[in-house]
Amino acid sequence: MIFIFEKIIFFNEVRKLKKLLDECNDFSKIQSTCSQVFELYKVFKIFGNYTQGYDKEFENLLLNISEDNIDELKKLIEKKRKLYEEKFKKESYKKLIKKLKKLFNINDDIKLNFNKNEYRKNKNLSNDELKEKFDYSIEITNLFLEHMAKNHSEKFIEWYERYDIVIKKKREKEEITVDTLQNIGDLVRNSIDIFRIPTYTNFMIKALRAKSKKDKSSCYIVIDSLKNPFEIVYFKEKYSAYYTFSIHAKDEIIYKRFNDEMEIKAIHKKEIYKLDTEEQKDSLDSEEDFNSQNIIECIQRSDIYIDNNKDKKDSLYKQIFKYLSLIVHPGLITPSKDETIMQLALNAKFNSGCISRQVGAVVLNKHDSVKSVGWNEVPEGQIPCNLRSHGELLNNSQLLDYSLYEKQKIRTEDAFKYIYKTKKEYIKDKLPYKISNEKGLPDSFCFKQIKNNIDGNKNQVYTRSLHAEENAFLQLAKYGNTEIIDGQLFTTASPCFLCAKKAYQLGIRRVVYIEAYPDISNDQIFACGFKETEIIHFRGAIGLAYQKLYEPMFSYKDELKAINM
Repeated sequence: MIFIFEKIIFFNEVRKLKKLLDECNDFSKIQSTCSQVFELYKVFKIFGNYTQGYDKEFENLLLNISEDNIDELKKLIEKKRKLYEEKFKKESYKKLIKKLKKLFNINDDIKLNFNKNEYRKNKNLSNDELKEKFDYSIEITNLFLEHMAKNHSEKFIEWYERYDIVIKKKREKEEITVDTLQNIGDLVRNSIDIFRIPTYTNFMIKALRAKSKKDKSSCYIVIDSLKNPFEIVYFKEKYSAYYTFSIHAKDEIIYKRFNDEMEIKAIHKKEIYKLDTEEQKDSLDSEEDFNSQNIIECIQRSDIYIDNNKDKKDSLYKQIFKYLSLIVHPGLITPSKDETIMQLALNAKFNSGCISRQVGAVVLNKHDSVKSVGWNEVPEGQIPCNLRSHGELLNNSQLLDYSLYEKQKIRTEDAFKYIYKTKKEYIKDKLPYKISNEKGLPDSFCFKQIKNNIDGNKNQVYTRSLHAEENAFLQLAKYGNTEIIDGQLFTTASPCFLCAKKAYQLGIRRVVYIEAYPDISNDQIFACGFKETEIIHFRGAIGLAYQKLYEPMFSYKDELKAINM
């Protein structure tokens, strides 16, 4: 659906290319951008005349760009832009509906809940009015697709599958690469709407459900797959019976399973690492992190974790079958020990006042008895970051909530005063938290981030919080407890280098985690010495899914009685 209804992303990239041609003298960058636009053009061209008049001449210029023909390409882009805008201005509501109906080969009279007069011919639209008309075209298209999904479900499914086959064939012939599809997904989230892709997916869900209702059959839907955390949020908010499955395998095992190791490594890199770096995506601290594929954040938001490290299908199938059975019949079996303990660690993490990330940890002895629970938090007696105020410290607060160092040093630094932008950008408005304050949000700040900005470092040592595992270990020493030699550590994020050393020293024999911490602690600490430590990626249900899957709707005894009476 993206390739048919979201041609605007192609035009946006052409517009960016035009701006680059006007302003940039770096010819290698121009060549690279022309190549990217050509890949995009090639994909949209497959699905019909959706590139609106961009033709062989445009294609040749992109492929053979040189310093001699840059002006020619600029003129052609400008010419095509004007033609497209003129055509769009002349488009009426009736013409748009006719075009949409033609796609599905229907002649029915379709009535949408939209004021036709809002979308009409007008040759004299301003840029703002043009944008408004474009927004209306998206709204009309959405209403039309929803109508088709609900009222013409079979036609909608047939139409969808027809184009899906085209994509699969083109991918087999390598006419469409995974990298191009990833780029298109990112462009849709960035240029149109972060929820655009799941919205289209939801139209298909509506069509499948409408068809199953008509056929009087059950309807279970699998989405393969979601790579942006907000797509997961979208479906969790839409459907109470939605579950995200996270299928885990080690990198080396994944690479062995694919014929083209280089391609899967490139895909993997884009999903996990920040653009053009070896730095793993973590918190959503940039626009790119919000709009791009972010597997790490998706893993954190998953409901059910499946292990796929063994090359035995029955192992994978058994796990999936278990949770499908529980989805159909909650409470059929009880949770595993690992699920029960990890649920405790997950609940513990919500006590954390850290504004970057929350982590929970549970320590067991060798008899599987819980000995301590911890979460990442400041030392006892200090105020957590989420309850401290930027404005309060800036105004020379004498409260004990802030350290002597912060009062004397940090509050005078530009890195603190102008926390999100540069001093120059705050000349007109000196309130860095203005927008969040208007929304009633507290103006919390991260000491480590500010200290590192001042020093020009990325030093983890300045975090105010104890790590969750560290906190759990220290509670054992602080309050006294039985020994934990040969015990277990459950943590929502695998131990960092420092916590791994502490776990090894304390004699922890088994570590179970959900999210992998991006460092070398496993290879350097646990895979060294005479003591063996088992490192296991958690498998099981967690969070709300834990309760939904394991809580029976009513007692099993009463159910058996009702069935057999």
